[in-house]
Amino acid sequence: MPWIDRVRNLKYTVSALRRRRTLKIGALALPGAALVLGASLLLCRNVILESALNSRIRAYQSRHKGVVVSIDSARFSGLDRIVFKDIRLWSQTGPLTVDLRSCRIKLSIWKMFVAQVRPKRVEMNDLTIDLREDSLPDQDTTRTEREIKANREDNRAPAYSTQVNYLLNLFFTRIPDRLEVDRLTVNSSIDGIRQTFHVPRLAISSPDFDTKIEFEEQGRKWGCRFAGSGDRRKRLLAFGLSPLRAGEKIHMPFITRQWGAHVSFDSVNVRLKNSGLHRGVLHLDGLLAISGLTLNHPRIAAEDVFLKNARLDYALHIGRDFIELDRPTRVSFNKLSFHPYLRFNSRPAKQLTLEIDRSTFKADDFFSSLPAGLFTRLAGIQTSGELAYRLNFFIDFAQPKSLRLESDLEKRGFKIERFGRIDFRAVNEPFLYTVYEKDRTLRTFVVGPENPDFRTLEEISPFLRDAVLISEDGAFFEHKGFLIEHFKKSIVANLKERRFVRGGSTITMQLVKNLYLERQKTIARKLEEMIITWLIEENRLITKERMYEIYLNVIEWGPGINGAQEAARFYFQKDVKDLTLGEAIFMAGIIPRPSHFMYSLDEDRRPRPWLKAYYSDVSYKMLKRQMISQQDFDTLIPDIRLKGPARFMLKADESAAEEPPDRILFFRGFDPERGIHDGEYLEESRRRA
Repeated sequence: MPWIDRVRNLKYTVSALRRRRTLKIGALALPGAALVLGASLLLCRNVILESALNSRIRAYQSRHKGVVVSIDSARFSGLDRIVFKDIRLWSQTGPLTVDLRSCRIKLSIWKMFVAQVRPKRVEMNDLTIDLREDSLPDQDTTRTEREIKANREDNRAPAYSTQVNYLLNLFFTRIPDRLEVDRLTVNSSIDGIRQTFHVPRLAISSPDFDTKIEFEEQGRKWGCRFAGSGDRRKRLLAFGLSPLRAGEKIHMPFITRQWGAHVSFDSVNVRLKNSGLHRGVLHLDGLLAISGLTLNHPRIAAEDVFLKNARLDYALHIGRDFIELDRPTRVSFNKLSFHPYLRFNSRPAKQLTLEIDRSTFKADDFFSSLPAGLFTRLAGIQTSGELAYRLNFFIDFAQPKSLRLESDLEKRGFKIERFGRIDFRAVNEPFLYTVYEKDRTLRTFVVGPENPDFRTLEEISPFLRDAVLISEDGAFFEHKGFLIEHFKKSIVANLKERRFVRGGSTITMQLVKNLYLERQKTIARKLEEMIITWLIEENRLITKERMYEIYLNVIEWGPGINGAQEAARFYFQKDVKDLTLGEAIFMAGIIPRPSHFMYSLDEDRRPRPWLKAYYSDVSYKMLKRQMISQQDFDTLIPDIRLKGPARFMLKADESAAEEPPDRILFFRGFDPERGIHDGEYLEESRRRA
């Protein structure tokens, strides 16, 4: 019926009006509520900020014992900026102190609504970092056994992968779009050396940035350009350092006064890509390239070392308790490149593995790629053919005897086309030999018949020839300049003592050092010594007999005494051909420490006990090698009577009565089965004596 339809329509109309009214009221109420809530948060934002900061600080200090964090004030400025005043972090048990006068942080409001706090812009003023290693307080002795045990547990489980991954994620997710630092100062006091360097201003804008860094250190000012880019999504970072003006070099601050090293370069480029954490292993790859590197340190080389170009393309794996450079890694410098493998394990014991698969390269590329200043005697040498090198090294530091060392340099059609600074064949003829003490020239004499004290091998007592051979290098006439087992035992001995107590030089290496190299103990000198030794032995530049003849005529045998003939006259007032077995063994034992002969006899001019042990060892080996007869061995009495000028230089040092000048004697001992040095065998012999 019409009137019923009208009533029904009226009912629907009234309901629709009510719904609209409700929606209208709700639409007006929600913004109002949001406005009220926003106003409340705005009014209380500083209280909320203070509460959140205090909570974070307490949590941080509970995780890092002894670390104190304080903030003088933290206030919102507007809706999206926080201003901090006087932030200070210092460690009560460590050397680090950080002071920041003020910091302004601009946040993303939309990120804040979804509980993501990532600063868009950070501005810092007067950031000071103090490193004071020499002012550490005494260790806290009040820690409980549970804390000590927990600390030991942490030390046993470094979790390298987790820590590095956390830092990288922190960098890629929390680094601001723009970072500005005005007046960054770093103060250090390490090993008694105090220094400061200052960066007036640093500004970085991501993803692409290009800024100038200015340094000031000890009144010296310089700068460099810092430019690069980052991709948060791909976890990729690339940056480089270059000079502000063409032709200038970038000098590394801090390290010159701290460690005496001078490092400068033309440019550096770094690339890092984080491929993520998979099954507990973090995978990183990238490159490190440097050009125009100049390095100077007294333990590396006597001169500046210059490397034109060097590059490391790396595949780095970091596990919970290991760090590994995988085989795709490539090292390139100048014309050379090779693929090393390196792994360091921290558990269950510290272990180091280093391998280089056999790499073949042109011989001349190798010698022309040697950094200038590192191998001065080889400069200018030209070669042809190919070389192939392989290395296999492993050491368990808890068990040094586990050392594995395999090293092999193979030549293929190798030939020396032209010698460089020195022609190593020149000593096959009479030559002038100069004796140095550090950088001071002591004397120069002829090694040849023109010198009345020169003696050929045939003119030297066979007792002395054989005793020196047994003491210094029993396998000299069989090896090609190197004894790998000798190197291994030297490394093991040095690791056990945690200091350098024993070398690994053969007679060839000692001769190379005396004839061609400076006296400074540097890494460069040792490496050059090994290369020259290889050149001489592998290419038969000098015969073994001639090398041994030169060796016996030039080595130091006492203060200002060089050569076997001078030594025989200095100690026994006789010609070297007339030495007895006992006198020859005594002279052989002097070679490693020539100046310590004066402590070898006691106040009654009798041999010390350890000298008697040395006589027993050397004579036993000579007997076994049929260098002496059984009668010579049975009748040998280590009772030396000095008759030359040396007798006036003896010192009855009481401290030398029980122990020799060096822990493994003033010579280097030997293995009676092989004729090479073995300190353990020698010490056991001394105990028996």
